[in-house]
Amino acid sequence: MSTRSNIIVKDNHNSIQLYRHSDGYPNSEHGVIANLAEVLPFAWDLPRMEADDFAAAIVAAWKRRGGNIYIDGTARDDTLHGDIEYYYVITPDEKTGKWRVEVHDYCSGYGNDIPKKDKIIWTGYIGEKYPE
Repeated sequence: MSTRSNIIVKDNHNSIQLYRHSDGYPNSEHGVIANLAEVLPFAWDLPRMEADDFAAAIVAAWKRRGGNIYIDGTARDDTLHGDIEYYYVITPDEKTGKWRVEVHDYCSGYGNDIPKKDKIIWTGYIGEKYPE
């Protein structure tokens, strides 16, 4: 079974949501946190930070064939996919000049009868290692 996730990239002007159908867990060599560093060459150089550009960079870096990574549009509270296990919020941190990442544990299973949870389980920056 695939680990599904949403990735939300936000700045002061935009909030772009992506959907990742597989490898949506935060840890391991194929997880979201480990693979965010490979996105940086596709995005504007720091200190320029734009949500729509960074979301496009994620797609450019991770899209190998049809499927797996999708642009979902503008992120709102009611647009998270119902079957995701995690979601990520990526925002520019003006003080550090880095992209900040929050990892949210969102649900414990699949289907409408599974209660949703929303707990931040890690906060860090792109390039930092997620604790195993």
